[in-house]
Amino acid sequence: MAVYTLIKKYMKKYLCLAIIASALILTSCGNGKTYFTPSIRNKIEGNAIPLTKIQFYVDRNIELTRVLESGQTQVTAGSVKFMNGQYMNVIELKKGTPGVCTMTDPNRLSISFEVGSSYLNFGRTRNGSDYDPYRILADSWVSDYGLITYDGKIYHLEPGGTNATLLIKTKWLRTNKVDVRQMKGRTVDGATPQ
Repeated sequence: MAVYTLIKKYMKKYLCLAIIASALILTSCGNGKTYFTPSIRNKIEGNAIPLTKIQFYVDRNIELTRVLESGQTQVTAGSVKFMNGQYMNVIELKKGTPGVCTMTDPNRLSISFEVGSSYLNFGRTRNGSDYDPYRILADSWVSDYGLITYDGKIYHLEPGGTNATLLIKTKWLRTNKVDVRQMKGRTVDGATPQ
């Protein structure tokens, strides 16, 4: 009997801890963000919400690099690192960094992650469907590296960031525009009823 009471006591204690741990895990898993897709864009624009009013986020780290000319160690963005015998200008964009839309095209958005006129382009990929997220777009591709114009200079998009996509908060999906109008009615003689 004493063993049964002891087991029951420990089961209550661990069951309570398991329930609390499960609740914490479930509430921390939802970050409230979803991938920005052409389908979601259509819904947002259909609700007359300007894309410039949406807060965007990048889903992974992005690193842009370029080789500096000899004697050129001052840069306007990023930092200078000495790598493989060369001075490199490195710009890092961390996962979750917020950005704003500065320009739109039918299949592309220009997203700025810092003050100024610099931006990265995200959009539909060539064979993407309406449910594929907007991905980072390069001017051209060389092996696994994308070449991107940023701040007026050509940078290499490092392979880890080549599949970077945009996220938005899911609250924008719950926003619906509803037009309501009341019919006034019609009479046989064509007059509008009171």
